[in-house]
Amino acid sequence: MIRANSPARHGVWAVALSVAALVLTGACDDQDGGGGAVPSRTARSSVTGSPGTTPAGTSPPASVSPTPTPTAPADPQQAEQDVRKAWGVLFDPGSSLEQRSAVVEDGDENSLMIDNLFRDPSGAKLRAKVTSVSYTSDVHAEVTYDLRLGDRRLDTGGPGAAVLQDGRWKVGLRTVCALTRHAQDAPEAPSCVVPSSSPAGTGR
Repeated sequence: MIRANSPARHGVWAVALSVAALVLTGACDDQDGGGGAVPSRTARSSVTGSPGTTPAGTSPPASVSPTPTPTAPADPQQAEQDVRKAWGVLFDPGSSLEQRSAVVEDGDENSLMIDNLFRDPSGAKLRAKVTSVSYTSDVHAEVTYDLRLGDRRLDTGGPGAAVLQDGRWKVGLRTVCALTRHAQDAPEAPSCVVPSSSPAGTGR
């Protein structure tokens, strides 16, 4: 029987305490990761920045505005004089076919229609007087005019047109095409059914 205060009993307690200390040390090592700590993941900073953002210290590219389209000729007064002159030549009973064709848009290609129109018994009596000219661009104009057949005033159906072609203001082709309806026998040219360079405002 071993006494409580005997050296043997003291040795047993010493061994037990040593074993307990080893067990506790192993448990702490397991909690710390055992075979080595796993390095924590840190968020990597973006080098290029977020998509669609402009890097610091730089300016966004400047937008390029489209060149505005001119809304009138450089010299509106001179252009109006030229428009009125062209209309005057077209309706002047003393003008030749060559002169009339020169003041009509694509007049050379449509000279037959122009000739028939002003040789026609009714077409030859057509007279027009320009009352106003307004511009829709630097190469197109709307022309308000009075149209008469002899002493009778005719309905123009709307403004006529003038167009700058080959550096010269001319009566819009489709306006001349519309005039043929006032003649007895002056059919429209085939080009009348094809859109010309003139804008809307044909006198129809």
